[in-house]
Amino acid sequence: MFTIRAQFALVVFGIAIALLTRTLYRDKTTFPHPESVLANITLSDSEDAVSRLSQFIKCRTVSDSQRAENHARHPEQLRLAREHLQKSYPSIWKHLTAETVAEFSLLIRWQGKNPALNPVLFVSHLDVVPATEGDSSEWSRPPFSGDIHDNFIWGRGAMDLKFMVIALLEAVTHLLESGWTKPERTLYLAFGHDEEVGGVLGAGAMARLLASRGVTLDFVVDEGGPILVDGLPSLLRSPTQIALVGTAEKGYNSILANVSAQGGHAMAPPTDHSTVPAIMSSLVQSVDQNPPTPQLVPPVTHFMQALAPACPNPFLRFILRHCDNRLFGPLLARVLTLSSPNTAAVARTTVGVTRMNTGSADNVLPDSGSVMFNFRLLPGHTLGYPLQYLRNHLGKFSSRIRLQQVGGQKAREATPVSSPSSEQFKIVARAVYETVHPKQGIVVAPHLMTGASDSRHYLDITANGVYRFFPLFMNLTAGDVSRVHGIDERIKVDDFLQAIKVYIRMIQLACGDRSGSSVQ
Repeated sequence: MFTIRAQFALVVFGIAIALLTRTLYRDKTTFPHPESVLANITLSDSEDAVSRLSQFIKCRTVSDSQRAENHARHPEQLRLAREHLQKSYPSIWKHLTAETVAEFSLLIRWQGKNPALNPVLFVSHLDVVPATEGDSSEWSRPPFSGDIHDNFIWGRGAMDLKFMVIALLEAVTHLLESGWTKPERTLYLAFGHDEEVGGVLGAGAMARLLASRGVTLDFVVDEGGPILVDGLPSLLRSPTQIALVGTAEKGYNSILANVSAQGGHAMAPPTDHSTVPAIMSSLVQSVDQNPPTPQLVPPVTHFMQALAPACPNPFLRFILRHCDNRLFGPLLARVLTLSSPNTAAVARTTVGVTRMNTGSADNVLPDSGSVMFNFRLLPGHTLGYPLQYLRNHLGKFSSRIRLQQVGGQKAREATPVSSPSSEQFKIVARAVYETVHPKQGIVVAPHLMTGASDSRHYLDITANGVYRFFPLFMNLTAGDVSRVHGIDERIKVDDFLQAIKVYIRMIQLACGDRSGSSVQ
């Protein structure tokens, strides 16, 4: 841990180095936009596309792992959703192969010309989280209305993730009807029905089905990072837009701390802080005051380095470029942990107390209790790290605390980090650069996802990485993040139509002929 004096010394050293090297860099680039030509894509039936998304949102495809068979709270709604898709996209069902998996999930294959080439998979999901309806609802528009109002499409799933399902189907239909009748390599679309509750029955089943058929995927594109239309002005001091491509997901584990001590009557409690509640409180306080050590690891370092050319401040630009330096890295990681909970989450393995249970009566000292700790693991931390970390916080009552790993099937280490310099990443980035041209510029940057997606189910059959990105235009300043899984979920009509264009170009680049300098 750096002292204040050490941190000050590092800052002074960094300033000196930056001033010394400023004349060497002379970087006048405001954003790293490669030489690219805006793709000429015209949508023929924009109004109909908006209507199809609106109708799809009306289907209450809520997933539920606790009370529902096959994780479908309203099975008839999922069937209605499938019927809507089949009716809306007849050319896909006519020319491509569409099959239902695990009763409700949908796997679509567009056979390529060259069977020797590994297919590309685009992943989305049909299900949504619940939303309160009726008089007690706080929504401005009913959550399953699909209302089109003020140039927005409203409803649960408008952002997460029904817009992506429709945008992908619109993109494929556009390519079919514009004469791009057969891609060079096979394209798969996989739409799971239970992503919001883990995806085990949907994406898990489709991944096993593809594996049983001997399919090895070139790469996977799934939901993940959005396009931040207001950028990160607090970091860059620049309005440059940022398209975030998740190249890894944090791991997950839960540890239950079981605490035992002598119980008894509450009229004479011990004075040595040895009651079960006191031991639990001491453990929680120790963890809260001494979180895991912050550190910068890929893909967070990749993210910083991608942003560097967009930073107009020469000192900060230098620090971002050299964030993997053993001097600057720890200091920058420390700064991130102090900025906000969201930035702290990418700079350390996080631990949160999610449950505390003890006591049975108001006049009895409990003889047992438990605390649940949930960990989100940085790449490089094993499933054993949480146990090791907590053992250092047991203190003098270690003999009365038993740690138990209870993550179960959810327990997993962070996913492998997909390369940001690969051909596959460049395909995703190029599709953005050729379809999204804001005046203030845009940076495509790899980043670390703190949540999970269905893509993890396909890791074992993927050769060249998973790239978690969807062209969802989000304004952090306006509070768009809170709408996902929250109240008043909505998407701008123009942003939805732009997403279709991004996917059209991405499919062309991913599944077309990659041997030339351009893909037609």
